[in-house]
Amino acid sequence: MLPKVDAPETTSPRSRRRRRNLIAVAVAAVLAITGTVVAITASGGSRSGALVGTCDIGPNAQCPGAHLTGADLTGANLTRANLTRADLTGATVTGAYLTDANLASVSSSGIIGTPKTLPIGSAARRLDTALAVESHTI
Repeated sequence: MLPKVDAPETTSPRSRRRRRNLIAVAVAAVLAITGTVVAITASGGSRSGALVGTCDIGPNAQCPGAHLTGADLTGANLTRANLTRADLTGATVTGAYLTDANLASVSSSGIIGTPKTLPIGSAARRLDTALAVESHTI
């Protein structure tokens, strides 16, 4: 059996204000979390968690002219990344995925390691040559 309610309980204006403020804070927190999730999803969810300089390392990364000198890109997935004019001098690329990456005009002297995949075309040949030269000097 349900309890009998004669009249609604009255609350003070201060209690109502406090309740409204708590609800507003909760709604703001939910919106902030939702906005973060939407931003990550809209970016393709490709963020690997590694930020090197201003370059967000991951698939489809847009890093033209990035300074990646000495960067540890071991196992990084840079599929379809735009690394045009990037400085990869002394970068470690062991096991990195460079499928369809744009490596036009990269500085590639002293690259360390062998990527898992290479892009197709002249950029791959230049990178392959840089890797071969480096491997002979070690």
